Amino acid sequence: MKRAHIHLRDALEKALRELGIDAPTVTLERPRDPAHGDIATNAALVNAKPLKLAPRVLADKLHGSLALDASLVSCEGVAGPGFINFRFANDYLQSLVALTICEPGTFGRTGDLSGRRVLIEFVSANPTGPLNVVSARAAAVGDSLTRIFRELGAQCDAEFYVNDAGNQVELLGQSVLARYLTLLGQEKEIPEGGYYGEYIADFAKELAAEHGDSFVTAESNSAAALLGRKAMERHIEMHRKSLEHFRVSMSNWYRESALRENEAEWQAFRELERRGTIFEQDGAKFVRTSDFGDQQDWVVVTSQGKPTYFLPDIAYHWDKFRRGYDHIIDILGPDHHSYLTKMAAAMAALGEEPKRLEIMLLQHINLLRDGEPVKMSKRAGQIVEMDELVDEVGVDAARYFFLLRRTSTPLDFDIELAKRQSDDNPVFYVQYAHARIASIFRRGQLEVPIMAEHLELLTHEEELILIRRLREISDVMLDCAVSRDPHALTAWLREVAAQFHRFYHHCRVLTSPAELQTARLCLCRATQIALQRGLALCGVHAPQEM
Repeated sequence: MKRAHIHLRDALEKALRELGIDAPTVTLERPRDPAHGDIATNAALVNAKPLKLAPRVLADKLHGSLALDASLVSCEGVAGPGFINFRFANDYLQSLVALTICEPGTFGRTGDLSGRRVLIEFVSANPTGPLNVVSARAAAVGDSLTRIFRELGAQCDAEFYVNDAGNQVELLGQSVLARYLTLLGQEKEIPEGGYYGEYIADFAKELAAEHGDSFVTAESNSAAALLGRKAMERHIEMHRKSLEHFRVSMSNWYRESALRENEAEWQAFRELERRGTIFEQDGAKFVRTSDFGDQQDWVVVTSQGKPTYFLPDIAYHWDKFRRGYDHIIDILGPDHHSYLTKMAAAMAALGEEPKRLEIMLLQHINLLRDGEPVKMSKRAGQIVEMDELVDEVGVDAARYFFLLRRTSTPLDFDIELAKRQSDDNPVFYVQYAHARIASIFRRGQLEVPIMAEHLELLTHEEELILIRRLREISDVMLDCAVSRDPHALTAWLREVAAQFHRFYHHCRVLTSPAELQTARLCLCRATQIALQRGLALCGVHAPQEM
């Protein structure tokens, strides 16, 4: 898919070296205005200074000296202060249709990130209740990014950090015990900071049905600890099933309890001590993160000698570094803003390269129903459960809608729009384009030849625009990987679907002369493959009928 890109980059670098630039910088990008061409470069602007030339003068020199293969790309001219615009040749565009049909399973795949090891941690919800819609957005974003990185050649692992240790386990057990005892006639209050969702009462009913009054006479603390562990495991399994239904597959479920059993937090503490970054104040132990770019220092061991929540987190991230990943990405909620500097500083204090760690803050979700805010779930208390939303709108709509906006912006999710079977529903619009192509082949009872034919006849403006859109998938995937945000993929799918509908309106397919019909059917098949691939990267199905 990038043959013309590679040829153009090589030609520009060769021309710049001949002009005296030893290590030329060449960047290729799509112009904002398609009228300017298919691809542009600012090479004249960034390489002009060493040659002591005005960028426009250098651009004119490059324009006149480039040795381009006319069957791949041609120069459209110089624009503005020194941008050079190019246009892909029809021969090249037509060849992409054949390539797509012959290699559908690798359409858009590149080796841009080949050899890179990437770890993406996402969701990582406390197992004290069901997953909510914030976790659902994180699941959609994290899983799509994982798929994109893998298509670009990276070894990318998806990880869920299970917070199954600490104070929340105790509070969960006490909450379940309170509901259980109250159910059996011994009124007991849920402790402050405990869990009130109906799912706690549901579990208490299950316990009563299975174990009767077995826990009534047990010592309170031991009963709470046992029930907390049972509830925790129950919720972890619920999380697994919810994510599996949502088409999310985790490479690893990393348990905090296992980290603590191995005393990994104390290993990290001793390493910080060895490096001289621990100091004591009022009996507590602090890590001196302010020496590494953070605004303050943080307590890691209390005056009672107990680790704070931050110390196991440091140990967990240190383990990520020691597992040898080139890039470590955390997808966290907006309430984790302090992590942007504190965890990077902690890793630097341990001697790691903090730039390898990237923390994304996923913004809030506003659930709407025909524009009106949705009330909280009755079953789960002050949250809306992920499963509730997915059951109502479906996996396809939920995943697609969660990717529609940049991760850095809040998302308005209108439930009724997501369910609507009309063109104003973004996922329906794209899926309908795929189904429409499938119907063309059913109506014509035709199959596209394995070796595409007569593609030189694809010269109509709408045909060529459509092929240009298909070609962009590799660039879009790379943009998503670099920005750590898959929302551009949904925009590309929308553009492909819209351009297909325009092509179909202007270009007869089944009623064209035989050779032209074959060529246009090839283009339909290539578009179908592109839509399938793009939707799959979003974790969305490509239906044959709608």
